Amino acid sequence: MFFASFLVVMLPLVDSFHGPTTAARMVRQQPSMVIGRVIRRWRAPSGDVDAAGPYCTTKAVVVGASGNVGKMVTARMLEEGYCVTALVRSWAAGDALYDYLQKVHVCPNLPEILIADICAEDSRPALKEALKGAERVVVTTGTTAFPTKAWAGGRVQSDDVGSVVWRSLWDHSFDRTLAMNYLTNNLDMNTPEQVDHRGVERVAECLDPRSLRRCVLMSSLGVTRRDEFPFTMLNSMGVLDAKAKGEDAIKKNCEKIGAEWSIVRPGQLFGPPYDNNFYLGTLFELEKSQETQALDIHKGDASKGDTTRTALADVLVHSLDCTATKNTDFTVLTVKGRRPDKQAMDDNLHSVLGGTPRVLAGAAAV
Repeated sequence: MFFASFLVVMLPLVDSFHGPTTAARMVRQQPSMVIGRVIRRWRAPSGDVDAAGPYCTTKAVVVGASGNVGKMVTARMLEEGYCVTALVRSWAAGDALYDYLQKVHVCPNLPEILIADICAEDSRPALKEALKGAERVVVTTGTTAFPTKAWAGGRVQSDDVGSVVWRSLWDHSFDRTLAMNYLTNNLDMNTPEQVDHRGVERVAECLDPRSLRRCVLMSSLGVTRRDEFPFTMLNSMGVLDAKAKGEDAIKKNCEKIGAEWSIVRPGQLFGPPYDNNFYLGTLFELEKSQETQALDIHKGDASKGDTTRTALADVLVHSLDCTATKNTDFTVLTVKGRRPDKQAMDDNLHSVLGGTPRVLAGAAAV
């Protein structure tokens, strides 16, 4: 009996050891990933090899799951009982996500890892395959506002980003639009235009109209105030312009297919994890004190301040099923006070954004 069950679990995996047939199924065969897929198949009901059994309820996709916020969102969603597909750019990114989950994650579920580079023009087939059947999607992708190694891509290596950007500005007489267009279109660098606009737009275009109920986008405060100081400085390389286009793409495509959307606007990010050291807060490992964990929610693009990654991940995941965040954008900041539990967070969101708060069964500290 055990041997027969073992064959049922393992035989569907055999082909993956001989290499993927499409970009959408490129799963890194590190031991942790193989174990994750075995567990998912072992728990799956008969004939459903993609389900994860009784621990999962709803299929969800995290786009940008290997980023600092994406990792926390992935872990939160697994703990909430979602059947998670983690979409990452490379095998190395998938390995990093599994390493993180093994350190901090206590839920018995593991995510499915799929590879797709949203910045690649030919990534749509892989994106459509990854998003197929997803009822919830969280998009946590993004790049830095100013040139860092995060902009490396295409024909430019990470150590050359600074010199290449400077040369492009010089060659185009410091015309930011012309210089950025060259970096994006000619060198295929991961500029804000490439990531926050075109990449997010590709994701929006590939959302599954048959299954999607809500898409939550992590954006930024200042997007609708990019002509005001100090956001004009933040937007000097076009990051807020790109995010605005990405937001429009998510809203437009969700409305087109009859799905809901939410746009969450954090401030300057603080706190762990510090794995992707491209941002000010991660380079210097900036943190907030334990006394600064309360949420300060504002409707629309309002106020200024900072946000911990912990608080942001909590709100992103909670927004997937919160009536107050349906088809709206809002700002989330972190201020002095205690970290709220799920019920307090739900009450806070409804009091600011409108609607009737829910009574959440067994709401405990998140």
